[in-house]
Amino acid sequence: MEDQLHIIITGDRGKVFRLPCSRKKFGILFALSAVFLVFLSITSIFSISLFTENRSVTGQLDELREQLRTSAGIIAEHKRMSEEQQLRLKLKVAKLELSNVRQAAEFREEKEEILTNAVSELAERSELIGRMIDSIGIELPTEDDGKNSGGPFIKMEDTERDELLFKADRYLKTIRYLPFGRPVDGPITSGFGKRKDPVNGKSAFHTGIDFRSSRGDKIYATADGVIKKALYNGGHGNFILIEHGNGYSTSFSHMQKIMVRAGAKVQRGQLIGLVGNTGRSTGPHLHYEITLDNKPINPYPFMQVASLSESHTSSPEKGQ
Repeated sequence: MEDQLHIIITGDRGKVFRLPCSRKKFGILFALSAVFLVFLSITSIFSISLFTENRSVTGQLDELREQLRTSAGIIAEHKRMSEEQQLRLKLKVAKLELSNVRQAAEFREEKEEILTNAVSELAERSELIGRMIDSIGIELPTEDDGKNSGGPFIKMEDTERDELLFKADRYLKTIRYLPFGRPVDGPITSGFGKRKDPVNGKSAFHTGIDFRSSRGDKIYATADGVIKKALYNGGHGNFILIEHGNGYSTSFSHMQKIMVRAGAKVQRGQLIGLVGNTGRSTGPHLHYEITLDNKPINPYPFMQVASLSESHTSSPEKGQ
């Protein structure tokens, strides 16, 4: 017979329960209980590990969510700042464009005002030059007759300003070669035309104007030109001849010193020599002539426009 194990369980009222169990069954039951306990332990440990890992992952997710919210806030702030900067730049650009428009308008007004003043002054000068030219009987250059020319026809708008500029250009072409003003300071002692010769007292024709001056006084060119002669010329003494173009020439006699050379270009108002008493002369003076196509003409009408040509006929020393 197998050994029997009896498990006795008593109740509060004295009842007794007996559970007979063989050693073999008890061993099996104990082994199963141990296996079950081991299983429960392993399951518990695994559950605890999963729980811990889950809490860690949850914490990381929360941290990531917080970082995401922070990043979203930073991005939103940067976007807002970027939009503000773009708005500021647009405002600056708008202000610059407005400033440029205002400056352009001011420049146009200033330009128009300057041009209007210049045209007004040009009109006054042209009128004055016209009166002076008329007073000495000078003819303006005529327009081309159209021969030996051609090209496409382009209609030109007739404006007062263009006509004025064209007129002024014709005047400038005219006065460029005209000997205006006085060549030297001092009173006139002998005019152009008939006179009594100061050396022999006989009736003669004076081809220029004599100016009484002190020895060494400065003599100036009365128009732009080229020195054709600069030498001692018999009765003329030290002598200078300047050709101005369009048939006009001026000459200067009895000079003490010649300060230019033949072939040199001179400008109106340039110093060319000093007053003297050389040649056929009775005292220090300048004999001044104007010729047109090699014929002497009266210099006096040309001298009357001295005030008009003051800036040209005065030397730099006299003008400053």
